[in-house]
Amino acid sequence: MIELRKITDENFEECIELDFTQEQWQHLANNAYSLSEAFALQNDGVITPMPYVIYNNDVMVGFTMAIYEPIDENDPDEDENHFYISRLMIDQRYQGNGYGKRALAKFIDVLKSLSYGADSIMLSCAKKNTIAYRLYESLEFVDTGELDEDGDCYMRLSLT
Repeated sequence: MIELRKITDENFEECIELDFTQEQWQHLANNAYSLSEAFALQNDGVITPMPYVIYNNDVMVGFTMAIYEPIDENDPDEDENHFYISRLMIDQRYQGNGYGKRALAKFIDVLKSLSYGADSIMLSCAKKNTIAYRLYESLEFVDTGELDEDGDCYMRLSLT
């Protein structure tokens, strides 16, 4: 059974040790960077990070993180409050078992249950990362046609 757990003193080192395949390193930040980013964002006080480790039957198999981004009144391009899933990774030893899809579906449910008033869930994905792109499409994320600074496409799941 897939479950999401908060990062704690007891599990963060194991989380840092989770690893990608060689090809995935070009698409994803490592978990140590992600946890450092979450710490920095939390201290900034504007964006709310939500990092979780992914377990399957008490075995840590992956990591995911979202951030809540409220509308920035100084940015005319921002017109909605949203969650941004900045990380989703399954350790290379556990890939191909459906854990990513089940974890993402559970994470979407968690985000929907929060009382932030978000209009959508956003993420970005390299189109050449076809496995991830198809995964996101299967959970009803839609390519917005916009690209981020790395050339990855933004995908959106409406919550309204």
